[in-house]
Amino acid sequence: MYSNRITRPLVAFLSLTLAAGFSGCSEPYERPGRVLLIGVDGASPKVVAELILQGRLPNLARLKEEGAAGDLKSSQPIESPRIWNTIVTGQMPSKHGIASFSKKDAQGVHHLFLSTDRTARTIWSIASAKGMTVGVVNFWNTYPLERVNGVMVSDHVLAKEIDGRERMTGAATTPTGAVIYPPSWNDRLAKLMRANATPLPDHPNPFAEDKVLPRWVLRDELSRRFAEDGALTRLALEIERGTQPDLLMVLLPGIDRISHYIWGVLEPEEMYPPGLRPTPEGRAGGRDALFAYYEYVDALIGELIADYGPDDLVMVVSDHGFEAGQALMRLSGVHDSKDAIHGIVFARGPGVPAGSRPHKMTVRDVVPTLLLWMGLPIARDMDGGPASFLESPPKTPIDSYDDVEISFVEDTESGVEQDIVEHLRTLGYIEDEE
Repeated sequence: MYSNRITRPLVAFLSLTLAAGFSGCSEPYERPGRVLLIGVDGASPKVVAELILQGRLPNLARLKEEGAAGDLKSSQPIESPRIWNTIVTGQMPSKHGIASFSKKDAQGVHHLFLSTDRTARTIWSIASAKGMTVGVVNFWNTYPLERVNGVMVSDHVLAKEIDGRERMTGAATTPTGAVIYPPSWNDRLAKLMRANATPLPDHPNPFAEDKVLPRWVLRDELSRRFAEDGALTRLALEIERGTQPDLLMVLLPGIDRISHYIWGVLEPEEMYPPGLRPTPEGRAGGRDALFAYYEYVDALIGELIADYGPDDLVMVVSDHGFEAGQALMRLSGVHDSKDAIHGIVFARGPGVPAGSRPHKMTVRDVVPTLLLWMGLPIARDMDGGPASFLESPPKTPIDSYDDVEISFVEDTESGVEQDIVEHLRTLGYIEDEE
């Protein structure tokens, strides 16, 4: 059995409860502190820098003041599943196996890449194997669910719970796979997904009916993204407060989704055809909405980091930025070229000097940085190394973590794959040949 001995007796007791059915082999792990990794899909360093200067992102500003902050370089093609799997494995797609959003079968039908397609070990698998407790919420390609030493919420949870699936697709009569592990957490978290409140009930919806937006914006679609990020934060907070995991990870996708609609309000008019240019009022309103959404995500980050103290490591990363572009005659932002290749990285905790900056840090370096901070060896088959700002003595590296055993809850379809494929198609991520 995995050892569940950690430094807090209460957490150790909870770990044993959560790990029912979880097996493996490891040495006892004594943590230096807990780790919180917050992923913010598509957060642009340009916008973040501007809003920090304006005093509108107080939580990121505080992380910058207390620790390290700078750019995080991605790799091309800039596609979220490829990049986020590099972020959580430290390996490039040629090694981790997630090449894109989807793959086509012999009949030309798109199928999502699944967790069973990933050929490298993730940071949560490594942590579980070392006896650490983990919480994982909404990271790419986490279906089928992995049996972890803690709680996992698959990225399929959004399609299943928030997007009106039961009303639109008859999900009540459609067999669906589990999207929350262990089963004992399903009802507890599903209730939070269906709740209307957010962790910040006083934060206004930037896309409400009284807001002026560019005419092509689907107001209800962006309002759903607002609800999704709030719901995912609630899930992560419930896991944090219920189990105090050694490693908690949550991915907030909203900034990416809304930037595909309203990024163009930040770009010169001449970069778009006349039919896609907003009115002056739409441009101003869209800019206000985009910046307000960044403020909202910063407030969610504040909620997430509130329970983490000076002995803990907090890291916030994004996989890319944004640039001018169009697709389907309604999207106004893309991330195709080197103009969008940089995301953000913020880190605060012991061994991270205040006011430091990462030197040429890439998405390949996140896992090596976390491993070094946690006192675990980095694997030689990882493609990155620890961040330059981290002041921790390295352990002797190992060849690989490929011997870490993982098992999956089931390999049946979740029942929402095609819903997700259709959503990705509307965003221009999946294109069919004529």
